Amino acid sequence: MNTQNLPGISDRMFLMHREVVVTKVYALFRLIKVHYTEEITEFYVDACALTAEPNYADSLSLGTLRRNCGE
Repeated sequence: MNTQNLPGISDRMFLMHREVVVTKVYALFRLIKVHYTEEITEFYVDACALTAEPNYADSLSLGTLRRNCGE
């Protein structure tokens, strides 16, 4: 997501392939508070993680990488 084009409150965006609703924008830190459309639990994401269209690209969980490091 472009720095100048941060989403607004109540905008619907995508976090990977799931739709989220923006509830708060912290422009200075580029943090966006969102919740999935079918849930009420809110969480924070980096503005760069949100897209206007679903993204079905393969990805790895950071938790998976940590377990593979022998911790």
